[in-house]
Amino acid sequence: MEIKRIENLSQEDWLQLGSFGYQSTQKYELTKVVTQGSFSMQLTLINLDDIYVKEELNSTDDLKRYAEIIQLGFSYGLFMDGRLIALAIAEPQHWNNTLMIWHLQVNAKYIRKGYGRLLIDKVYELAQEKGFRAVTLETQNTNVPAIHFYLQCGYQIEGIDVSLYSNNPSQNDEIALYMRKMIK
Repeated sequence: MEIKRIENLSQEDWLQLGSFGYQSTQKYELTKVVTQGSFSMQLTLINLDDIYVKEELNSTDDLKRYAEIIQLGFSYGLFMDGRLIALAIAEPQHWNNTLMIWHLQVNAKYIRKGYGRLLIDKVYELAQEKGFRAVTLETQNTNVPAIHFYLQCGYQIEGIDVSLYSNNPSQNDEIALYMRKMIK
């Protein structure tokens, strides 16, 4: 096993990673309360009646954007026997001195073996070396396994965007959760 900086990704590399998505039997439900003198948002973990399944396909535009980000030198891949099995694509956000993880993916055969943790720790170490103040990422309230993984890695929920995915948010829609880990 080897972790190394990614310089480019071929279509074959993306295919080796497999499909991208998740399943969850729970979600964090958002409750908003607005009064004249206050505004609050609360996330409550609830069980779902049906398994929530999200399968994502990276569009040509996504892959083009990721290729541009990779050229910045902050993205890493985990290779086993020369094959890419996991990757973390990260981009500096100079305006607030953070490193943003745009994409973290582990091939389904290698999930829950610690490889995602190795990559996310590598990105954190790089951010620390380069003088960033924090590492940031975004996930969804429906991706409870990812939320719990990131919490275990030391990230905290620091922001909520209720309309990132839809102009007509409802109780059943995904909402974006921004998570951050401060550099020590």
